[in-house]
Amino acid sequence: MNPSQKRKAVEEALMPFVAGIKLANALILWDEKYAHQPTFALQHFLRELCSDLEIAHLRSRMLQSLVSAFSALQDNRQSRVALRETKTSAVRPAAANVKISPILSLFMDLVNQLIEAPGGDTSTRIRLYVLDNLEKIALPTQERWAFQSWLNQIAPLTGTTPNINIMQQIINLTYVALCEYLGPIKADQILQNTVSLVQKAHPNTQVQSLL
Repeated sequence: MNPSQKRKAVEEALMPFVAGIKLANALILWDEKYAHQPTFALQHFLRELCSDLEIAHLRSRMLQSLVSAFSALQDNRQSRVALRETKTSAVRPAAANVKISPILSLFMDLVNQLIEAPGGDTSTRIRLYVLDNLEKIALPTQERWAFQSWLNQIAPLTGTTPNINIMQQIINLTYVALCEYLGPIKADQILQNTVSLVQKAHPNTQVQSLL
């Protein structure tokens, strides 16, 4: 994605929420500070943009819109790459599939399902909470980028091998977010149900090792 494509995506994503001078100022902020940063800086952009109390309540919906816009750009790019690879497959061997360890696959399913369980705007608020507080976890830079990109639903969590302790901290952060927005009783119910579902989907890996 080049800068002009990103800027267009930002403009289209924000148009349902802000207009006129507010939209113009949002694009200026994007151009000056975030246009050349990695895509997972979206939450930092929104945090600064929504320091304006008039639009603070729209932050989670803005994130949904931005993630959708950037995901569409990513899908288009991947489609073009796939088309090129198809055309050249006769003269170039296919790249090996990226393998994900069973424990990492289980972890991703567990966190994704915990975040998505409430649905709608609440799920987006929980995702924002986890993204905002991810910075409190001690992570190598590349690993932090991978987690931010994955949590922003921009790219799958590949190319990293987080240890059990890191995965446990992120699961705990997700649970804390559920408690924050739904209360501990509802959060416990969601955790219990999700653990059961994820364990059935991953019978050869013990989900309790992450809890």
